[in-house]
Amino acid sequence: MTTKQRTSGTFSRRGLLKGAVGLGGGLMMASFANLFGIESAAADHDRKDDPQLILNLAATAETLATTFYYAALTAAKFKLDDEDILYLKLALDAEKYHLDFLVANGGRALTNQFYVPANLLTDPALFVKVGADAETAFVGAYLAATRRFAELGADRLAGTTAQHACSEAQHLALVREIGGFAPNNLPLPLPIYYNVSDAVPTLAPFLQGGMGFIGPVTAPSAAQIMAALGGVKSDRTEPYTNVF
Repeated sequence: MTTKQRTSGTFSRRGLLKGAVGLGGGLMMASFANLFGIESAAADHDRKDDPQLILNLAATAETLATTFYYAALTAAKFKLDDEDILYLKLALDAEKYHLDFLVANGGRALTNQFYVPANLLTDPALFVKVGADAETAFVGAYLAATRRFAELGADRLAGTTAQHACSEAQHLALVREIGGFAPNNLPLPLPIYYNVSDAVPTLAPFLQGGMGFIGPVTAPSAAQIMAALGGVKSDRTEPYTNVF
């Protein structure tokens, strides 16, 4: 992706969920939600996500994120600029850092195998669309986690999930930049979820597959991630929980 076409472009909650259901072939979202112990996958402001559910959902999403960026760096069939490769490596390192924090605090990913759109690594436009939609979902989910942890009085965890949301927003901007979109088109991240579990329909096709998806693809190991990074490492910052 060498041609930068400076355009805007918005990824909305409606478009995000419509795309997820369309790609997944109309999956049974309710049955998938049951795997997480959620009564309904539909948005419900009265539902009270517990901390363990939040950590597990976040760990699952971060495992998916490491799989996405690792696949782009090691198997993409389209051209990536050196600058784009650096962006992707730093994003991969950050997602692994997020995942390590979640696991250290009791989070457990539901799976380490995922399904992906068939042309994800051959169609650069699809890669950017999926990446931007995923990062939009990750930002929204971490904002919802911040709201819920604050509601529970877990202020240090709330501060840390806010940090994660900021990091995912950076990744969203960089994915847009790779695709030729204006990276900073939003004055505020999109508040698309009230509860973290509201993101389940977005995750479902990547965990269950469906029409247009292939897999499963296994998440990379720590050693594989290190090899893909080739010595690139983000500047380490402490999570909020370690500072205050």
